[in-house]
Amino acid sequence: MGYRKTTRRIEVSLRGHKVYGQDAEYPVAYARGKSLGDYLGLLGMDDTQEDGEEAQSGLVRQLEAFGDALDSWNLEDEDGTPIPCTREGLFSIDNDLALALATEWIERLGGKVDNADPLPDSSHAGEQSAAPPIPMAPLSDHPLPTSVPA
Repeated sequence: MGYRKTTRRIEVSLRGHKVYGQDAEYPVAYARGKSLGDYLGLLGMDDTQEDGEEAQSGLVRQLEAFGDALDSWNLEDEDGTPIPCTREGLFSIDNDLALALATEWIERLGGKVDNADPLPDSSHAGEQSAAPPIPMAPLSDHPLPTSVPA
């Protein structure tokens, strides 16, 4: 029996974001991951465009892929009506929110990890620990032999 590949589910959260993460409620979406080939295509690093296929901007391609990958989110209209978690729903929200969510998704596809939780006070914030002291005892009064055995 071998390893069964599953599609990764990515939490796209704007918690701590300077615009959206200030309140107790913040935008959160869950979207499916992508294969390596699809990820490289989103970044424009592939050559799979078919002849005759209309050229599309990388940003539009990324937004559409994010919209297609969406599973769920907590977005609502101003009156509290849930916004459909679809590509069309994504394209109906404010552009800055859509871009922030899609950017976070792309970064998480690339391996970004959540570091919104602060380090504990005991942490040195990545600084190296001090090296242990080197003993500075005086050398012996007896010189080492200089002859090499034959």
